[in-house]
Amino acid sequence: SREGRSTSLPTYAVVTSRSYHSGGVNILKMDGSVHFLASSIDRTVWHSLGSRAGGEVVGDH
Repeated sequence: SREGRSTSLPTYAVVTSRSYHSGGVNILKMDGSVHFLASSIDRTVWHSLGSRAGGEVVGDH
C-alpha cells in the first residue's frame, strides 16, 4: 500500500521512496535539513537513510 504496510510481516515493512511529487520525494533529516531525493535512488542507500542506529555510512545521495 502507499503507507508501506506489510500484509505478511506485522513488525517490518519495506518502504520505497514515493510521493505525490513528480520524480522523487522530499525527506527531512534529523538535523532539520530538507532534501529532494530522486525516485531512482538506490534501495540500499534509501534503506540506510531510514535505519535507526544501524551504523551504515551513507555517502552523497
